[in-house]
Amino acid sequence: MSTPDPQSPPSAAQAASADRVFRSPAGIATGAILLAVVLWLGVNAVVGTEGGMPWKVLAAMLLVIPLLVAFTLRPAVFANDHRLRVRNPFRTVTLPWGAVSGLRAGHSNEVFDQLGTKYQLWAIPVSARGVRQAGREQVRLAQSLQSPGGPGLDRRGLFDAGRPDRPNAEAERLRPRSGKAMDSLRALHEAGAVTKKGQGRPEVRWAYEILGPAAAGLVLLVVLLVVL
Repeated sequence: MSTPDPQSPPSAAQAASADRVFRSPAGIATGAILLAVVLWLGVNAVVGTEGGMPWKVLAAMLLVIPLLVAFTLRPAVFANDHRLRVRNPFRTVTLPWGAVSGLRAGHSNEVFDQLGTKYQLWAIPVSARGVRQAGREQVRLAQSLQSPGGPGLDRRGLFDAGRPDRPNAEAERLRPRSGKAMDSLRALHEAGAVTKKGQGRPEVRWAYEILGPAAAGLVLLVVLLVVL
């Protein structure tokens, strides 16, 4: 039996099921900066103190670092043709598209399963500033296009100056990143919810790799504060 060539391009089925990854660039940058600060302060405290203080600092770092990773670097959303996998700070939720009842964008971006359970999409945060800025830009765009000498609007809401696609492209460019991400997820949901591979039940897995070290750090810190 022949084996697949690792250098050959993926098949159409493999390409169709490849994950699209959504993450927050601001969260990753914030996490990297905070981790660098915590490590720098922690190492200086361990080296520059005596007695029980270095052990307390190490215990505090064991508590704080996993939490920083959980809320900044860990969140991600993985989506393909068959399912949605949401990696939040303390758990990972896998939702076949057939188990998803809808996605909602408001003060936060959320996905709902067929039982009405809500899961927040930490990796796709809603930026209030970005939404306001995009709204102002869209208003200015509309005003400029409706001004004398501008392309104007036809009765269907399309610009009729020989480039009917231009306003739509401009409006899409001005939309917040989170809105575009949610549109992509809705498109995948609509297509995948009716497929055979898109059926199944939600699965939830707790992030013990985060909870374990954080809990150990908390217990160790409390013991050290009492004993030393």
